[in-house]
Amino acid sequence: MRQDAGVDRYPADLVSSVSRAVDGHAERLVALSHAISADPELAYEEHRAAARCADLLEEHGFEVERGAYDLPTAFAARAGTSGPHVVICAEYDALPGVGHACGHNVIAASAVGAGLAVLPLLSSGGPALRVTVLGTPAEEMGGGKVDLIQAGAFEDVDAAMMVHPAPYDDYDSPGLAIEEWRVVYKGRASHASSNPELGLNALDGVVQGYTALAMLRQHFRPLQQVHGVILDGGEAANVVPERTEASYFLRAASMDDLDDLRRRSRACLEGSALATGTTVEIRTEGHAFEPVEAHPGLVDAFREACEAIGRDYRPYPEGEESGGSTDFGNVTQVVPGVHACLAVDSWPAVNHQHRFAAACVSEQGDRTMLEGAKGLALTALAVAADPARFAAVREPRPGR
Repeated sequence: MRQDAGVDRYPADLVSSVSRAVDGHAERLVALSHAISADPELAYEEHRAAARCADLLEEHGFEVERGAYDLPTAFAARAGTSGPHVVICAEYDALPGVGHACGHNVIAASAVGAGLAVLPLLSSGGPALRVTVLGTPAEEMGGGKVDLIQAGAFEDVDAAMMVHPAPYDDYDSPGLAIEEWRVVYKGRASHASSNPELGLNALDGVVQGYTALAMLRQHFRPLQQVHGVILDGGEAANVVPERTEASYFLRAASMDDLDDLRRRSRACLEGSALATGTTVEIRTEGHAFEPVEAHPGLVDAFREACEAIGRDYRPYPEGEESGGSTDFGNVTQVVPGVHACLAVDSWPAVNHQHRFAAACVSEQGDRTMLEGAKGLALTALAVAADPARFAAVREPRPGR
C-alpha cells in the first residue's frame, strides 16, 4: 500500500479484492442484518443475535470464542497470528419498544462482513495482521464495551473500529459522555380523600424533581443534557403514592462537564424530596460512557477507504449534526479508534424512530451495511501496512 493521501492509499487491486469478497457474501450478510432486525433482543439478552454472527464467522474459518470474557452474549472471532491487532466491534442489542431503531443490525453485519473480507488475505500470505471481530453486547443500556475493557478485551490492541447507521455521514462522530440514573422516591400511603394529611406523596417528589431539572436546563453548559421519563407514578388515584421511580440520562461533552451536571442534578432531586417530605434514592445504572475521541489517522484512513470504493459522502445539512453517546467512547480512551456514522438516507427519520429501523433494512440500508464492511476492511488493512501511523495519540477536540 502506498502511503500518500487520498484514494491512492488503497491500490486498485486491493480495493477490488475487498469489494469482491464482501459482495460475494452479500446475500448472507443482508440475511444476517435482516434476521437480527426482525428478532430484537435487549441488553445482555442478545443470545440469538450473537449466535448468528458467531456461526457465520466460524463457518468461514474464524476461531470463535462464545461467551467471551465472561459475558454470555459476547463473542470473539479471531484470525491471524502476527502483526498489529485490529478489533472490529459488532453491536446487536435492541431498544425497548422501538426494536432495532438504532440500526445495530447494520453494525453487526458490517463488522462480520469486514472480517470475512480480510480473512482470505491473511490466509493467502497477505499482510501481517491479527483481526478480532468482537461481539459487544449492551450498548444501549449497561455498557458492554466497558465490561470488555475491564476484562482485558482491548489489551494488546492497536486499533478498534466500527460503523454506525445514521441519517447522514459523519466519519468523526464525537459522542457525548453519558450516565444513567434510576431515581426512587418513597413516601407514605394513605387514603387520598379521607386522610390525605397522613400521607407523604412520592408522586409529588418525582414530579417536583422532574420540574426542577427542567428549570435547571436554562443554566446548562453547552452540550449538557438531561432526558427523563417517569417509570412508576403510583398504583391507584385514591391512594397517596408511596413509591415512584424515574429514569434519567445525563450527557455532557467531557467528564468534567458530566461531574458538574451530576452535582447540580442531584441537588434538584434531593431538594425535591426535602420539599415534599419524601426520601430519594439515586442509583447509577451500568457504566458511565466517556466521549468518543477518534484517532485522526484512522478517521482519514476510513474516509479514504470510502472514497476508494466510490461511496459518496453525504454530510449533515448546515444546522444539523450527529449526536448521542456510545460505550465505544470508552474504547477510544484506551486504544486508537474510529466510530464512523454512515447514512442510510432516512431523513427526516432519525435514530430511535420506527421509520429509522425500517430504513436500516431497506435497499439503501443494505447497501450502506455492505459499504461499511468494505470501509472497515480497508481501514484494518491500512493499519497492517503502516502501524506506526496509527499509534496511540491524544488529540482531543477543543473543549473536550
